[in-house]
Amino acid sequence: MVATSRSAGKPTETEPSVAPGGVLAPGVDLTAEAAAKRVARLLPEVYRRFHWANRVQGGDLPVTHRALEVLQHLSASGPLTVGELAVHLGLRRNSVSELLQRLETKGLVARIRDERDERRVLVWLTEAGRSVVSRIGQPAAPDLIAQTMASLSPEDRALAVRGLELLASVEVEPNSAVDAAATAGVTPSAVPQSEKETNR
Repeated sequence: MVATSRSAGKPTETEPSVAPGGVLAPGVDLTAEAAAKRVARLLPEVYRRFHWANRVQGGDLPVTHRALEVLQHLSASGPLTVGELAVHLGLRRNSVSELLQRLETKGLVARIRDERDERRVLVWLTEAGRSVVSRIGQPAAPDLIAQTMASLSPEDRALAVRGLELLASVEVEPNSAVDAAATAGVTPSAVPQSEKETNR
């Protein structure tokens, strides 16, 4: 049941108000903490809903969907340590290590030394790995996005695009992002961060 305000004025994050379908109702004021919690909850769902894997048959892929997520993420982020990749993907470190071992065996990724800090071992795509990513295409399936945008009103389409543009445009220092997430009660896996550690 949706809570309603007992006083005049706009509802706040302590009085959740959502439209049909679980969408935040217009005119609701959110604090940064409440907004962070909602975004952290929604981003994984958006990723799953629009991921290209929903439009590709498993038999057409040279590796599993999960392994391809790793390749896609590396392609977008650049070289990462095993620990950083685990944090970015919200997976356990040992699970990522197993995925990377299989990808290394297939010649799709390789481990390299960080030129700025030789103690850090980074994972990066090989030429074969980049070829796989380029054949698959973009992380999001364009047809799924197009179908969704077509179902929205022009006003809602503009809101959706503007919201993503705002999230993508704000520059935040990694440490301050993690601190803000902790304050908001967001799990670490929801906010990408760098792990300063030596990977062997």
